[in-house]
Amino acid sequence: MRNTLLQRLQYQPSSLDISLHGLTEEQVKLKPLPDKWSIFENLAHLARYHKVFKERVGLITGPGTPVFQPYKADNDPAFFEWQKKPYGQLMDDFYTDRAELNKQLAALTEEQLQGTARHPMYGLLNMEGWTEMFLLHEAHHFFTIIKLAAMVVPGEVIGR
Repeated sequence: MRNTLLQRLQYQPSSLDISLHGLTEEQVKLKPLPDKWSIFENLAHLARYHKVFKERVGLITGPGTPVFQPYKADNDPAFFEWQKKPYGQLMDDFYTDRAELNKQLAALTEEQLQGTARHPMYGLLNMEGWTEMFLLHEAHHFFTIIKLAAMVVPGEVIGR
């Protein structure tokens, strides 16, 4: 796996330290936009998706070319279970699963990196392509989280 992808996998979650710094569990669970997810729901989605992506990595690096439908959290019963976790536990699980995913991806062989899977919208991607999609998806949610943090604590400085 390209070193740049491995570095982004390792360090991208540190942006949460800035976005979430000083927020209470109550603030994280507030819904400033009633028809959109809260910060907590975005985090639960990302935490749950680590499990989904680890499973997909196993399929992509195995025999054949699987086809993955777009993941929709609202259609995943496990997503609702993740939303029931206390904030601290959710974040612990997020970081634990991220470390496992990083280790899994760093250990892939050149042959495994050539494995592919198809997505109906994004086409045929190899393992590095899927990893790029994972990181971009996560970054989108991190950007959403920082915007929500500004709504939850209007007028306050976000970050350290």
